[in-house]
Amino acid sequence: MKHIILIVLTAALLMNCGFAGAEGLKLRDISEAADWFAANPRNVKDIGDPFVLEEDGSYYMFATGGPIGFNVWKSTDLTGFEKVKALKKVEWASGDYWAPEVFRVDDRYVMLFTARMRENGSLRTGIAFSETAEGPYEDPLGRPLMDYGYATIDATLTWDDEGNPYMIYVRDCSENAVNGRQESHIYGVRLAKDLLSTEGDPVLLTVPEGEWEALSGNTRWNEGPAVVKHDGKYYLFYSVNGYFMKEYSVCAAVSDTPLGPYVKQGNNPLLYCTEEGGNVTVSGPGHNAFFTVGGELFTAYHTHTYPQAPSGNRQLCVDRAGFHADGTTYINGPTLAPQLRPLAEIGRVNLTAEAVCAEDPAGLLTDGDICSREGSAAWVWQGREINFGWTESVNAELLMIYPAEGQAVSGKVTVNGNLEAAFALEAGGKPGAAVMLLMEPTEITNLKIELDAESGIGEIMLI
Repeated sequence: MKHIILIVLTAALLMNCGFAGAEGLKLRDISEAADWFAANPRNVKDIGDPFVLEEDGSYYMFATGGPIGFNVWKSTDLTGFEKVKALKKVEWASGDYWAPEVFRVDDRYVMLFTARMRENGSLRTGIAFSETAEGPYEDPLGRPLMDYGYATIDATLTWDDEGNPYMIYVRDCSENAVNGRQESHIYGVRLAKDLLSTEGDPVLLTVPEGEWEALSGNTRWNEGPAVVKHDGKYYLFYSVNGYFMKEYSVCAAVSDTPLGPYVKQGNNPLLYCTEEGGNVTVSGPGHNAFFTVGGELFTAYHTHTYPQAPSGNRQLCVDRAGFHADGTTYINGPTLAPQLRPLAEIGRVNLTAEAVCAEDPAGLLTDGDICSREGSAAWVWQGREINFGWTESVNAELLMIYPAEGQAVSGKVTVNGNLEAAFALEAGGKPGAAVMLLMEPTEITNLKIELDAESGIGEIMLI
C-alpha cells in the first residue's frame, strides 16, 4: 500500500515542506508544535499483548512478562514509559505470564492474566487485586480463577447494562483439536459480582473462519479479545493468525449482548501489516486493548520490533479508533507518522467536528476515520470544493488533511474568503501521514479546500 506525506520527519521533529502561504495567512514551522504529537512505536520493546489503563492523568501499561510475573510501565504523556513492578510470581504457576488486563472496579484494581499451571503445564486464567493501579497485585485464590479442563488464555472483562460482569476468554489451540486442526476459540461466561467465580456455562462466541483467518494453516487463532460498548452494542475485537506472522491482525464482531451471538464485520481485518516497495514496514499488529481520554477512543497493540524478522520481540503502539455512522468500527493504524496526542491532554479540540459541511452530508470527513487502509470509507472529490462553516468564529492554529488510501493530491486552502495557502501531497511517506499547516492563531468563520483533481480524503481536522 502506498502512503502520502507532505512532511519529512527527522529526529522526531516535524518540518514543513511543499506549500506556500498567501499574504495575510501567516504560517509557522510545524516543528513549533512538535510536543503535540507522538509517533509509533513507543519506547517499550520486548513485550507483547499490551494493555493501557488511563487513571488520573497517568497511563499504566501492562504486558506479557514471560517467566517472572508482570511489570507495569507508567507514563504521563503516552510517549516515555518507565517500569515499576506489578505482580510477582503466583504459587500455582510455573511461568509464562501472559496478557494481563487491569480494570478499576469500585475502589480497587483487578488484573486478569494467563499463566502455566505448575502441576500439569496447562495454561490457565488467574486473577489478582491491588489498591493502586501500579500494584503490587495479590492473588486472593491461590489457584486459577476457573478450570474447565482445557487451556485458557487472554481473558478480559465487560459488563452488561445492569452491571453484571462477564469474562471473555480464549480456549487455547494447544488443547483444542477441531477437524484435524488446532484452533483457538473465544468464549464468554458470566461472573459473580465479586469476580471470584463463574455463573453458568461458557458460551462459544467466535471461531477462526474465512480466508483471512486461515492464513496460518492447520493451527488457527481467534484470540486476544477486547470488548467495547457503543450505542447499545458490544464490539468484540480479536486477533487472527499466529502472533509470529506478519499477517497477525485485528478483526471485529458485533452483538446485542455480551454472550452473543456475534456477527463478524464485513470490513475485517481492521488492523494489518503494511508494506512499501516490497518491504514490510509494520509487521504483525495485533492483540489490542482500548482506553479513552477525554472522550477519544484509543487502542494499544503490539507490532514486531524487527519487521523483516518477526518474533516474540514486540513493541508498543497506540492509535485512535472509533465508529462510523452505520455502526461499523475502524482503527486508524498502524501508523508510523506522528499523530496528535490525546486532545484533552494537549488542551486542544477538533473544530471541524462542530462545523457545517454541505459537501459531506454523511460526515465522512469528520467521523475520525483517516482512511489509510484500502477499501475504507473515504470522501471522494467529484468536481466540488469542500466548505466548512461555523455560526460563530473559532480560533484555530493547525489544519490537518489526511489523504485516503495513498492517493496523491494537491490543492488550495482559503480561510475567511481571502487568506490562501497551496499544498501538495507527495506519495511514499510513512503510514498515517497528513498534510499539516500550522498557522498563527487565526479567527475562522469559513474554510474552503479546493482539490486540483479527483481525490479521496479520509479526514480533515482543524485544531
